[in-house]
Amino acid sequence: MDRFWVFMLCYNEEQLLPFTLDYYSRFAEKIFVFDNMSTDSSPDICKRYPNVTVKRFNTGGFVKDKVFLRIKNNAWKKARGKARYVAVIDTDEIIYHPQGLDTLLDQAYETQAGIVRQTNAYRLYSANRTRPVDDFSLLPKNTDILCGPEEGKIAIFSPELREINYKPGAHQCKPKGKNLSEFVGGLWFHYSHVLGAEIMAKKYEDRVARMCRQNKRYGWGSHYALTYDELVNHMSQGTIPLSAIL
Repeated sequence: MDRFWVFMLCYNEEQLLPFTLDYYSRFAEKIFVFDNMSTDSSPDICKRYPNVTVKRFNTGGFVKDKVFLRIKNNAWKKARGKARYVAVIDTDEIIYHPQGLDTLLDQAYETQAGIVRQTNAYRLYSANRTRPVDDFSLLPKNTDILCGPEEGKIAIFSPELREINYKPGAHQCKPKGKNLSEFVGGLWFHYSHVLGAEIMAKKYEDRVARMCRQNKRYGWGSHYALTYDELVNHMSQGTIPLSAIL
C-alpha cells in the first residue's frame, strides 16, 4: 500500500505549480491535478512529473464552487485500499513538517489516526507587497516571505473515511466514518499572497468576472472582489518572518 496520494485543484497556476509539485513529489506516490481548463502552461508543467496525472474538467469558463466541492468531496475515494493517507488541497497549500511530511504521515499512521490536523496555520505574503517573491522555499533564511494568521483546514485524512463533507472554501468539513481519531502535527501554509498585489489583482478580477450565478447568490468567493489598493493594504498582515516559525 502507498503511503500518500495528493488531489489538488488548479487553474492558471504556472507560477506556483512547479514549487507545489516539487514539494509533494518528494512524499506522494501519486498526485492527481484536477485542472479547470487552464489557459497558461499549467498542464504542460504537470507533464514533467511522472507521478502526476492531470484530469481536466470544464465549467464553461465559470467559477463554480459546487463543482469544485464535488471533486474535493469525492475524488480521493479512489485511494481506498491503495494509500494510507490522502491530501485534498489547492495549488497554493503546503502542509509542512520540520522532519519531512513523510515523518508526519508515519507518526499519524502509528497511532492509526483517521485525520491528520494542523492546529497552526499561516497565510504567506510577499514582503515586497506588490511584486511576487523570488524564493518560495520554506527556509528560516528566506526573507522574501512574511507570515500572518490564517484559518486552517483538514486536508490530510485516511481515504477509509466514509465522507469528508467539505463546505465551500473547504475550510470547514464534517467528516463521517468509523475512525475519526486525530493526530495533530505539522504546519499548514497558505501561499495565496506570495505573488504580490499586482498579479493577485489581475487574478481576482478574472475570477470575479467568471463567477457563476450560484456563487454570486451565496457569496462564495466574495473575497475576490478586493481591489488592487485593498490587496496592497491586506499585505500588511504579513508581519512574522519565517525564521520565527520554522
